[in-house]
Amino acid sequence: MLDRPTHKELQKKLDEARIAVTSGRRFFVEPGKVVGELDALGLEAEEVWSLIGECLAEVKPQDYAGSRPPQKSYEKKIAGKELFAFAWDSESCGQRMYLKFVIKEGVFYYVSFHLDRPEKNWPPKRS
Repeated sequence: MLDRPTHKELQKKLDEARIAVTSGRRFFVEPGKVVGELDALGLEAEEVWSLIGECLAEVKPQDYAGSRPPQKSYEKKIAGKELFAFAWDSESCGQRMYLKFVIKEGVFYYVSFHLDRPEKNWPPKRS
């Protein structure tokens, strides 16, 4: 079904993500990758959760930036689970942000969180 995820499905995933993050049910999928992303944002690991909580309050279903239908993860902890990616203009961060996550059994799995980098402009060209 190419029109997936629906607006209703995206709203449900965002609601589940908000509840999981604020309830402390959250994990990093790939801690090694997270270090570079957090460093680029100037954040410590524990700081990111409150910021993600603020960002999830901003994100709307129409900010969905993933594929249709959603891709499935190949990471061991979340293998086969659908990836939900969003890009939006964040008031909390003061920049356009990108967040990708998985919800598995009521737990939020952080896959990626960074400044949005549209594919046509990434990676940056070196002079």
